[in-house]
Amino acid sequence: MKPETSFYQFSKEVWQTVNHQAMHALIRKEFCPDESQVESIRCVFLDEECEGEYGRQIWFFEAAGVDPIGRRHRLYGALDFSVQYGLLEPTRAMLMDDPHHRQRFLQSVNQPPESQVWANPSTKVWVRLTLASVIILSAIWLLVLSAYLIDM
Repeated sequence: MKPETSFYQFSKEVWQTVNHQAMHALIRKEFCPDESQVESIRCVFLDEECEGEYGRQIWFFEAAGVDPIGRRHRLYGALDFSVQYGLLEPTRAMLMDDPHHRQRFLQSVNQPPESQVWANPSTKVWVRLTLASVIILSAIWLLVLSAYLIDM
């Protein structure tokens, strides 16, 4: 979590949007909208938009969902928003039974996996084979060209 997230003042419209999206996530999973309720909404990641790129906000919430049969479920949700020109655009909503899954999602946002293509041994082999074939083909082409020019 970025330190400024806990002290950031969000507008009433932002809270309403996040609450609406959380409830919409419950409805999409076919939980009863009248009997289910969203609890404990909080922003856990805040990346403000700047001139060059959009911002991002990730919100966590807990919910008590009631399925069509009438059973109650304790659910843990995560909402991912893109901040574009000051407006929240929902990009992803997740609803799960285990809070550890959303922690892993947050970790993937904070530390995206680095692409280690060049560290892979097979990549090194393919790069070397490609370079060798280019050098060999260039040498053959130069030999054919020089033989053609000498015969003229």
